[in-house]
Amino acid sequence: MSATTETRVWTVAIPAPTPMQTSNRREHWSAISRRRKAWRETAYARIAHAGLPTGLTRIRVDVELRFTTNRRRDAPNYYSDVIKPCIDALAPERRAKKPGGGYRVERGWGVIPDDTAEFLDLTAPKIGPVVPKGLHPFGLVVLTVTDLSDG
Repeated sequence: MSATTETRVWTVAIPAPTPMQTSNRREHWSAISRRRKAWRETAYARIAHAGLPTGLTRIRVDVELRFTTNRRRDAPNYYSDVIKPCIDALAPERRAKKPGGGYRVERGWGVIPDDTAEFLDLTAPKIGPVVPKGLHPFGLVVLTVTDLSDG
């Protein structure tokens, strides 16, 4: 008899909390920071709700961006303001020093120890099918997380 191992896969749909912006926009740093925080908080909540496990040693994440309109887009341009905060929510919670003193908490579920290449294989993002604007006013990000941990 041969032992079969089943690959564990989870899909998390993250409704866009703000309009999806590319890194090509020029905005004040505080507006960018607020938007990224909203994305990370929303991703964290959806990852927690999906019940993803914690403490995995390696994962692959496939990212699909779904917009409310069908037009030409360059998916990698959404990395810094949309995709990166979602990936950060997979890593552990982090406490960052504030410039004036004190700390701010950056929420993370702890699926993997860190979001570096040692623990994370991130595939190139893709543009997915259009979603209804009435259901998802700013679009949707779908993360497919595959467990690549040994044993």
